[in-house]
Amino acid sequence: MAGNFPLRSFGKTGTTAIAKQLFSNINLEISIFRSDSSLFAPFNLCLINAINRSFQMQIKQIVLSCALSAIFLFKCSGARVAMHSSAHVPLLTDKIETIKNNIEPPDTLLLDNAISLALKNNLELRAFLTEIKAREALTLQESLLPNPELDIELENFAGSGSLGGVKGNETTLAIGQLIELGGKRAKRTQVAALQSDLALWRYEIARLNIVTNVRREYAQVFLAQEKLDLDRKLLALSGAFKANIDTLVLAGRLSQAESARAQVELSQRRLTLQRSQRELNNAQRRLTAIWGTGNVDFSVVKGSLTFIKSMPSADRVMQSLENSPALIEQKSIIAVQKTKTALAKALAIPDPVIRAGYRHFNETDDKAFVAGLSIPLTIFNRNQGGKEEAKLRELQAEQFYASLKNDVQTEVSNRLETIRTIAAEIEMIQEIIIPEAQKAYNIINQNYRLGKYALIDLLDAQRQLFDAQGRFLDALGEIKLEIIELEGRLGRSLDSL
Repeated sequence: MAGNFPLRSFGKTGTTAIAKQLFSNINLEISIFRSDSSLFAPFNLCLINAINRSFQMQIKQIVLSCALSAIFLFKCSGARVAMHSSAHVPLLTDKIETIKNNIEPPDTLLLDNAISLALKNNLELRAFLTEIKAREALTLQESLLPNPELDIELENFAGSGSLGGVKGNETTLAIGQLIELGGKRAKRTQVAALQSDLALWRYEIARLNIVTNVRREYAQVFLAQEKLDLDRKLLALSGAFKANIDTLVLAGRLSQAESARAQVELSQRRLTLQRSQRELNNAQRRLTAIWGTGNVDFSVVKGSLTFIKSMPSADRVMQSLENSPALIEQKSIIAVQKTKTALAKALAIPDPVIRAGYRHFNETDDKAFVAGLSIPLTIFNRNQGGKEEAKLRELQAEQFYASLKNDVQTEVSNRLETIRTIAAEIEMIQEIIIPEAQKAYNIINQNYRLGKYALIDLLDAQRQLFDAQGRFLDALGEIKLEIIELEGRLGRSLDSL
């Protein structure tokens, strides 16, 4: 329901004082109206002719006066200019930021090239960029002022008696403007700008996920490559061992059964090599699938399975969680919801519409200013439900943040413990198990030639040595993958902590 204050006529005297009183306490946001004579086309030509030249000139002067009077009120607008916060993930280095258009995978694929290919050809990232542009457009739209309304009103014409024809006609030309109180436009613009910032963060998180996926699959390819090299060396050792056994068999010092055992061991090594080659091919295809080609255009990758032996403390890692991309995204959602709560409160404030214009009395050729004001009466709808929903959405966003933070802390804590355990395992394998297995193999191999050990003992010592070397590679790969996942969650390298 609205309380309407009808347009009233005022004489020329006192018009300035009335206008000042009407506009003094209202923050008017109005655009200058540009009159167009085509607006009068639908009216009968006889009515237009009834408005004499002097009246038209005064109409133009009044419209211009109203517009100039509103210019100073335009500055009362306090809308937030849409600006993006600087969304930056440290792990996305400057080298990754620059993607060349002519990147092609060489025979030797480097990690930076793989990351650039993935970021360049990922279709999902294009959708995120489109979302950012859409949010920017929405921010612009929300920052615009409401359009003024032009009212043209003809009264008392084509009637009966003295009101017949256009003799008693009254013509009114007025401009109306909605006045948004409570900073509604500024708050709407701020909500849109924060949502644009949120879209930018989600774009950065999507890029971070792609980088993490590439690093993970790249490490898998390098690990499979290292395993294949190890299996080739072990196959060569098994082949040399089989050749020695065959020599002893031909010399009559060993039986054919021992040659058969050596052949079984050699055949198993060949099967292991074939399995490693298959795993390498699969890992290469998984890597190239990230940038959509599916074709393996490289032969080898370069990298390292070394890891940080002096890991940052758990406390320092936990402190850095506050700046992790996932938590920052949720904080941005909370900021959006808080602004929506403020907007919901502002929507409860009624917005008046003011009108100002000029009226011509055709019968007496008198002229007068007219003004009006309408204000909605908030009797039934005070946006009660909207305000309550906004508060609950804000509370919900904070609850999601608390839950997400707990999940991230648990995940990071588990990964830190896993890294610590694997690091201890690597140290034991490298410093104790492999040297002792090598020592045992050397002793048994030397004494086997003297007949002090059986072939089964030698094969068992050889198998233990090979298994220890394989387990060492597996452990290096596991800790490398754990570090990659941890850095992806933190959004930064562990070296920077």
